[in-house]
Amino acid sequence: MAAPAEDAREIDAAVVDAVTADMSAVAVGGEEQGDAADESDGGSEDCLSDAEEELVRESTYRHKMMKSRQVNGPNHDKTLQKTLRLVSCLIGQYKLNETDELLDIIMPACKEKGGKLYLKAIQSRAFCLFKQYRFKDALTIFHEQATLVGPSAALYENMAHTYNSIGDYDNAAKYFTEAMSLLGQGSYGKKGGILLGLGLVKERQGNPREALPVLQQALQHYKDDCKTEDGSSLIAKAHMSVGQCHEMLGELPEGAEHIRDAASIFQKTVGKVSPLYANAIGVLGRILIAQGKRDEAEPLIHESLDTEANKDAFHPDTIWKLLNTLKELWTENRKPTKLEELHANCRRYVGTIETIWRRIDELKLETDPKSEKGTIAVIFKTAAELLMLAGEYGRSRPYLQRALKLLEAIKDFDCSVLIQSCVSSLRFVTDAAAAASAD
Repeated sequence: MAAPAEDAREIDAAVVDAVTADMSAVAVGGEEQGDAADESDGGSEDCLSDAEEELVRESTYRHKMMKSRQVNGPNHDKTLQKTLRLVSCLIGQYKLNETDELLDIIMPACKEKGGKLYLKAIQSRAFCLFKQYRFKDALTIFHEQATLVGPSAALYENMAHTYNSIGDYDNAAKYFTEAMSLLGQGSYGKKGGILLGLGLVKERQGNPREALPVLQQALQHYKDDCKTEDGSSLIAKAHMSVGQCHEMLGELPEGAEHIRDAASIFQKTVGKVSPLYANAIGVLGRILIAQGKRDEAEPLIHESLDTEANKDAFHPDTIWKLLNTLKELWTENRKPTKLEELHANCRRYVGTIETIWRRIDELKLETDPKSEKGTIAVIFKTAAELLMLAGEYGRSRPYLQRALKLLEAIKDFDCSVLIQSCVSSLRFVTDAAAAASAD
């Protein structure tokens, strides 16, 4: 079973217009110029953001795009510009399925016209791929962008974050360092994002003590730059990195404080349905478990799992880790619980588990050659075990059967223990169902 792709730790590629920052100014007039100003104020990556305002902005951009399609036609420059503006807004909200659909529609026209429209379109595609955990595909496009427009601090920061996410820390450090140098030469970029990246490289190279002051410097830079303590998702992302660095150092109270701050800011700026908020409360739950605060952690882990199960960029490894955490909360180092109480508590997960089943089917992850079959198998197995804890023995059987089929097909990893566990569980649920029918 190959290891799943590493999570991006919510350090998104900086959603800034790296294309136009170092290009010669393109003369535009009238409505386009005004719309460009609107775009620079929009998106959840800017300093000040609000979840409800983002929805209003999305509605406005969608209306403008549809109107331009009717008046000017689908391939007119104005329509393409308005579509890209909506795409930028959707990316900030992690509405990635619609982002893909819109980019598929306009990409041929943008490519044919070339210039700024094509550059903006491929940049948007790269951002979308990054948030879909398709880091190598995103990196290919960022390199194409660099070939077309040359180096810039913002673009090199994006490339560095992407290298960091695939574990290529040497190239990550190289591009972050070059981004900082370009920034000093007047190239457009964000110092806070570069500092954050440099700190994350140090952390992932096994030097969290060296990383912490760099990450703290990034957090303070964002606060100073945005002139607020809690009004920007950028500040929240910095809190996440500082908090998880404290966690790595065993400084759990400090870690929990930063993650709580991040969750609170994300709730305000991007809303509770955002993957950013889901990740924050999942990490907070993990720290609370390490502190022995299991009852406080459990609803956070469940909420995080439910959001992850429903988001566009379904990430199997994250789903499995959250499922397994919930299972361990009820099976490891816990005071004895009455069976009826255990069943009642775990039945709250049934709806989320059924959503996971549906998403795996919709995405065809069992047959997708790019998906990690081992990860899908243990998702089914762990979901079945939670259903068993809920007393839902009949419901658990098809999950166990799907897990067993996948595990038996894996030839490059010894799955014998997992297979035997599935067989034993299937025997148990069959007997339990038979006993229930007899009663």
